[in-house]
This record gives sequence, C-alpha cells and structure tokens, in this order.
Amino acid sequence: MEVKVSEGPRRVRRDAGLDCDENSPETRCCRYPLTVDFEDFGWDWIIAPKRYKANYCSGECEYMHLQKYPHTHLVNKANPRGTAGPCCTPTKMSPINMLYFNRKEQIIYGKIPSMVVDRCGCS
Repeated sequence: MEVKVSEGPRRVRRDAGLDCDENSPETRCCRYPLTVDFEDFGWDWIIAPKRYKANYCSGECEYMHLQKYPHTHLVNKANPRGTAGPCCTPTKMSPINMLYFNRKEQIIYGKIPSMVVDRCGCS
C-alpha cells in the first residue's frame, strides 16, 4: 500500500474589512476616509504633520457581518436586557509619527499609537 500526501492550496484569511466613500451605497460596516487637520482645531502645538488621513468606521452591523468575536453573536441571540447589538468599530489601527511641543514647550518627536483606522469590523 502506498500513501501519498500532498499539500493542497493553502487557505488565506480574507481581509474582510470594507472600504467605502461618501458616495458609496454600502450600508454595512465600512472604513471611510477622513482627513484630520490639526490647524482646523486650533492645535498649534502640533508641528508636523499638520494634517493626516485618520479614517473612521461607520455602518450597520448585521448579526454575523464582519464580527470580530463570536461572543457578540451569542449575546445578541440570548438577548439579555440592555444589549444594543454589534457596533461598527476599528479592528486594526496604526500609529503616526508626530513632532509637537509638550507642556514645557520642548519639541518632542514620537510615535503616537492608534491614530489611523486601517480596518473596520463589528464587535
């Protein structure tokens, strides 16, 4: 008897996040573009960048659409008092590098975590 083992095609995890824009007809949870301009906020203590692409999440979360945690689906099925359902939130974020003045008016260069939404999902 001869047994032959062959590797089949590897399953690749899909990037399930949706990207939309203001003209998109999509109602499900999506990542939308948003440029933050610090000068518009009057934040003159930020030296650079003056603006950056932050993005944001918005949209409806059906029971199993892009849910990060199976627990969310089960809580909705059990329907305990006060549950609001899954929310469209960032599931992956990245930092930006900034140059800014601290409270002592010293110039600081640092990596600020979780400033850019890379992917959205329901949780």
